[in-house]
Amino acid sequence: MAQDSVFIEGMRVTAHIGVSSEERETRQVLRFDLELRCDLRRAGQSDEVGHTIDYGAVYQHVVSVVERTRCKLLEQLASRVADALLMAFPMCDAVCIRVGKPALFPTTGRSGMPGVELTRGRSCQGLGEPKRLG
Repeated sequence: MAQDSVFIEGMRVTAHIGVSSEERETRQVLRFDLELRCDLRRAGQSDEVGHTIDYGAVYQHVVSVVERTRCKLLEQLASRVADALLMAFPMCDAVCIRVGKPALFPTTGRSGMPGVELTRGRSCQGLGEPKRLG
Protein backbone atom coordinates (compact mmCIF):
# COMPACT_ATOMS: atom_id res chain seq x y z
CA MET A 1 0.00 0.00 0.00
CA ALA A 2 1.20 3.50 -0.86
CA GLN A 3 2.79 5.61 1.84
CA ASP A 4 1.97 8.88 0.04
CA SER A 5 -1.37 10.66 0.19
CA VAL A 6 -3.44 13.55 -1.07
CA PHE A 7 -5.59 15.10 1.64
CA ILE A 8 -8.26 17.69 2.30
CA GLU A 9 -8.92 18.84 5.87
CA GLY A 10 -11.80 20.85 7.20
CA MET A 11 -14.08 20.49 4.20
CA ARG A 12 -17.61 21.60 5.05
CA VAL A 13 -20.60 20.22 3.17
CA THR A 14 -24.30 20.38 4.04
CA ALA A 15 -26.30 17.15 4.16
CA HIS A 16 -29.71 15.73 4.96
CA ILE A 17 -28.66 13.34 7.72
CA GLY A 18 -29.94 12.18 11.09
CA VAL A 19 -31.72 9.37 12.85
CA SER A 20 -35.06 11.15 13.13
CA SER A 21 -37.04 12.34 10.12
CA GLU A 22 -37.19 15.81 11.71
CA GLU A 23 -33.39 15.94 11.85
CA ARG A 24 -33.16 14.97 8.15
CA GLU A 25 -35.58 17.73 7.07
CA THR A 26 -32.99 20.49 7.46
CA ARG A 27 -29.52 20.36 5.98
CA GLN A 28 -26.73 20.12 8.54
CA VAL A 29 -23.13 21.17 8.13
CA LEU A 30 -20.72 18.25 8.21
CA ARG A 31 -16.94 18.46 8.45
CA PHE A 32 -14.88 16.10 6.28
CA ASP A 33 -11.20 15.25 6.58
CA LEU A 34 -10.09 13.05 3.68
CA GLU A 35 -6.89 11.19 2.92
CA LEU A 36 -6.45 9.34 -0.38
CA ARG A 37 -3.44 7.05 -0.30
CA CYS A 38 -1.58 6.74 -3.57
CA ASP A 39 1.89 6.65 -5.07
CA LEU A 40 2.95 10.25 -5.73
CA ARG A 41 6.48 9.57 -6.99
CA ARG A 42 5.64 10.15 -10.64
CA ALA A 43 3.88 13.45 -9.89
CA GLY A 44 6.84 14.50 -7.77
CA GLN A 45 9.17 13.93 -10.72
CA SER A 46 6.99 15.22 -13.56
CA ASP A 47 5.16 18.16 -11.89
CA GLU A 48 2.09 17.16 -13.94
CA VAL A 49 -1.41 17.15 -12.40
CA GLY A 50 -2.29 14.13 -14.57
CA HIS A 51 0.13 12.07 -12.48
CA THR A 52 -1.63 12.70 -9.19
CA ILE A 53 -5.11 12.85 -7.72
CA ASP A 54 -6.67 16.26 -8.37
CA TYR A 55 -7.97 17.45 -5.01
CA GLY A 56 -10.38 19.82 -6.75
CA ALA A 57 -11.98 16.79 -8.41
CA VAL A 58 -12.01 14.97 -5.06
CA TYR A 59 -13.81 17.92 -3.50
CA GLN A 60 -16.44 17.93 -6.25
CA HIS A 61 -17.03 14.16 -5.94
CA VAL A 62 -17.59 14.47 -2.20
CA VAL A 63 -20.03 17.35 -2.64
CA SER A 64 -21.90 15.44 -5.34
CA VAL A 65 -22.28 12.27 -3.23
CA VAL A 66 -23.28 14.14 -0.07
CA GLU A 67 -25.81 16.40 -1.80
CA ARG A 68 -27.68 13.51 -3.45
CA THR A 69 -27.64 11.21 -0.40
CA ARG A 70 -30.02 11.04 2.55
CA CYS A 71 -28.77 8.86 5.38
CA LYS A 72 -29.54 8.29 9.01
CA LEU A 73 -25.94 7.55 9.99
CA LEU A 74 -22.59 9.17 9.34
CA GLU A 75 -21.24 5.63 8.90
CA GLN A 76 -23.33 5.06 5.79
CA LEU A 77 -22.55 8.47 4.31
CA ALA A 78 -18.80 8.01 4.89
CA SER A 79 -18.97 4.54 3.30
CA ARG A 80 -20.74 5.91 0.22
CA VAL A 81 -18.18 8.69 -0.15
CA ALA A 82 -15.28 6.22 0.22
CA ASP A 83 -16.75 3.87 -2.39
CA ALA A 84 -17.31 6.75 -4.82
CA LEU A 85 -13.76 8.04 -4.40
CA LEU A 86 -12.23 4.60 -4.93
CA MET A 87 -14.27 4.17 -8.11
CA ALA A 88 -13.50 7.66 -9.43
CA PHE A 89 -9.75 7.66 -8.75
CA PRO A 90 -8.16 4.39 -9.93
CA MET A 91 -4.67 5.32 -8.74
CA CYS A 92 -5.97 5.59 -5.17
CA ASP A 93 -5.06 2.55 -3.03
CA ALA A 94 -7.16 3.47 0.01
CA VAL A 95 -9.31 6.24 1.44
CA CYS A 96 -9.47 7.39 5.06
CA ILE A 97 -12.43 9.61 5.92
CA ARG A 98 -13.37 11.45 9.10
CA VAL A 99 -16.86 12.96 9.15
CA GLY A 100 -18.16 14.99 12.06
CA LYS A 101 -21.22 16.98 13.05
CA PRO A 102 -19.77 20.24 14.42
CA ALA A 103 -23.15 21.72 15.38
CA LEU A 104 -24.64 18.74 17.21
CA PHE A 105 -24.20 19.95 20.80
CA PRO A 106 -24.46 23.79 20.73
CA THR A 107 -27.71 24.11 22.67
CA THR A 108 -26.72 21.59 25.34
CA GLY A 109 -23.65 23.48 26.49
CA ARG A 110 -21.49 20.49 25.58
CA SER A 111 -18.34 20.94 23.56
CA GLY A 112 -16.77 18.60 21.08
CA MET A 113 -17.66 17.20 17.72
CA PRO A 114 -18.97 13.66 17.35
CA GLY A 115 -18.13 11.78 14.21
CA VAL A 116 -16.82 8.64 12.57
CA GLU A 117 -13.62 7.61 10.88
CA LEU A 118 -13.27 4.80 8.41
CA THR A 119 -10.69 3.46 6.02
CA ARG A 120 -11.53 1.61 2.85
CA GLY A 121 -9.12 0.06 0.39
CA ARG A 122 -9.35 -1.64 -2.96
CA SER A 123 -9.19 -5.13 -1.48
CA CYS A 124 -12.13 -4.28 0.84
CA GLN A 125 -14.21 -3.12 -2.13
CA GLY A 126 -13.45 -5.96 -4.54
CA LEU A 127 -12.03 -3.41 -6.98
CA GLY A 128 -8.75 -5.19 -7.62
CA GLU A 129 -5.39 -3.55 -7.93
CA PRO A 130 -5.22 0.21 -8.53
CA LYS A 131 -4.59 1.30 -12.08
CA ARG A 132 -1.16 2.91 -12.43
CA LEU A 133 -0.59 5.76 -14.84
CA GLY A 134 2.16 5.29 -17.40
